[in-house]
Amino acid sequence: MEDSTLALVRDGYRWGPARRGSAPAVPIRLLGRRSVLVGGPDGVRRFYDPRLRRRGAVPLPVRRVLFGAATVHGLDDAEHHDRKALLLGVLAADRVAALGRRADRLWATALRSWPDRDRVVLFDEAVQVLAAAVLPWAGVPVRDGPRRARQLATVVDGFASPGAPYARAVAARASLDRWSRGLVRRTRAGALDPPPGTALRVVADSGLPVRAAGTELLNVVRPTIATAWYVAYAGRALAEHPRWRERVGTDHAAAYAFAQEVRRLAPFVPVLAARAREAQDVLGVPVPRGGLVVLDVHGTDHDPAWWLHPDVFSPERFLAGTYCPVEPDALVPQGGGSAEGGHRCPGESVVLTMLMSAVRALAGARWTLPEQDLGMDLGRMPTRPASGVVLAPRP
Repeated sequence: MEDSTLALVRDGYRWGPARRGSAPAVPIRLLGRRSVLVGGPDGVRRFYDPRLRRRGAVPLPVRRVLFGAATVHGLDDAEHHDRKALLLGVLAADRVAALGRRADRLWATALRSWPDRDRVVLFDEAVQVLAAAVLPWAGVPVRDGPRRARQLATVVDGFASPGAPYARAVAARASLDRWSRGLVRRTRAGALDPPPGTALRVVADSGLPVRAAGTELLNVVRPTIATAWYVAYAGRALAEHPRWRERVGTDHAAAYAFAQEVRRLAPFVPVLAARAREAQDVLGVPVPRGGLVVLDVHGTDHDPAWWLHPDVFSPERFLAGTYCPVEPDALVPQGGGSAEGGHRCPGESVVLTMLMSAVRALAGARWTLPEQDLGMDLGRMPTRPASGVVLAPRP
């Protein structure tokens, strides 16, 4: 069987669906290993089976740049459970709600400046608003917030793109690591006093080595900044579906449905990976010890077996009484399974909250969408509308 590694780099989001179709599992060879590509609800459930592990599943060049060293993403069993519990405490529902209110205020402030500007690049604007919301919320001093916001976005933009984007991501990651470890050291020395319950205070008091504590601090703020990719797509969707602008601005359920459809349809994470602890059968495909089990995230979120007209933007599917009930394990933009006991992203509620805040703000603002390139390169990971979504504010 031909190795698919280069094809994944080349084809990006098309890679998984092209190989799997709607099958729950197909054999592949990846990174020189006999492996299996899974998807759909059955594949999602199998991907979170305890017979698989995360340690060593993501290639080192990607893992070090995106997640960092000694991070929760590469831990298993009790070590993973303990580290996850630390992060879930930071991301409690009341704290996430407070972050959402902070974002609402910051979007309102940003929008007041728009009538004085000829154009607004929504992606760039979102990066700065999201950082201005999450850094103080996380207990981080914001003296150089705009610079750190750009670096965090650079890491996400280039971690899986060979060449100059990856080189920029590596440099940004190195600077962010020094910064976050410095914050931890200064907090432990008493030079900084972040409020109780904030990410910086929690990781500084955790007893983790400085390197790991700094990494987990970044793992709280970086995914929040990554919401800018969804915000850009949401702006395009609001322009293309203007009837939703009034609905999402006045109806919480509509804003939720709109944000969920953005998360389902917008390409972000193409695949996730785990490794077999021992030789085993994965939905009919034999996988040796150390073989990869790869979850087709993008294909699952667009699977015609589970989504009616999967490539059509239709938030109605998330409103009660309209479409067939959504199968939870068919919606996995940030992974599946349980956040508390498994490997599902603990920051999913943050992303959804921040996206809803942006959608409501954009729905209430006055702007038009001038002629521009809104296409997305599905061979680039992560992708977004090429222009960044340029808006023309109206008084």
